[in-house]
Amino acid sequence: MAAPMADRELLLFTQYIASVCGVRLDSSKRYLLESRLDEVLRDTGCTTYGELYARARAGADRSVERKIIDAVTTNETFFFRDAKVFDVLKNKLVPDLLGDQPTRPLAIWSAAASTGQEAYTIAIVLEQILFDLAKANVRITGTDISEAAVNAANRCEYSPLEVGRGLEPKLLAKYFTQWGKNYKVRDDLRSICRFQVDNLLAPKTTGPFDLIFCRNVLIYFAAVDKAKVVDNLLSRLKKNGILLVGGTESLLGVTERVRRVETAGVGYYVLKS
Repeated sequence: MAAPMADRELLLFTQYIASVCGVRLDSSKRYLLESRLDEVLRDTGCTTYGELYARARAGADRSVERKIIDAVTTNETFFFRDAKVFDVLKNKLVPDLLGDQPTRPLAIWSAAASTGQEAYTIAIVLEQILFDLAKANVRITGTDISEAAVNAANRCEYSPLEVGRGLEPKLLAKYFTQWGKNYKVRDDLRSICRFQVDNLLAPKTTGPFDLIFCRNVLIYFAAVDKAKVVDNLLSRLKKNGILLVGGTESLLGVTERVRRVETAGVGYYVLKS
């Protein structure tokens, strides 16, 4: 194990991490940063945090940057996280967007999708509304800055512990198949989801989208970066589209481009006309 991170190493790493992915860490996160980077040190053969920082900044081996991003980004997620959001999605948001045209194109972005549980939850909800996804015109795009998380989402394979968080047994039986000791998402759900690596500070994902989920993410950004991320999201939202953020997150003071709407205790944002 490397020697404890020096103050200057801590400063350099927090600045570097903020520059590549927007995540802001302060001195109180020293132990967290050390513990998460310890495995990266071993994987890269570096013996000190200073050596790891120098290799990351040199940029000759982009895998070093990817390993650091994978280590420090938070991938806390589970199926049907904040269930009332998906009740509103099912009973209000999607029906309003589709109107009397159930086959009209519907594009949804799960930004900061982590290992895919949110996107697949959305797919389950859409199947419950549309019944036959093969005949529907639906696309769900999931993005995350962590390559490891995106690879996991594309594998669409989850452990008993992962499916046990948020999934009722009847949903597990209906929408997943046994895969050894694990469970895989049903093919028709998987077919409408695609995942790719992307950075919300400079996204390559284009849209436009009817619905954008960016939940429990903005809290990790400094004010200036938060405003930039929100602007990037809104520029990819259709005129009548909807942006959902986390239940404890607010866009008050972040942007003047939206107004907040609340349905059944769930707040979301729409573009001002």
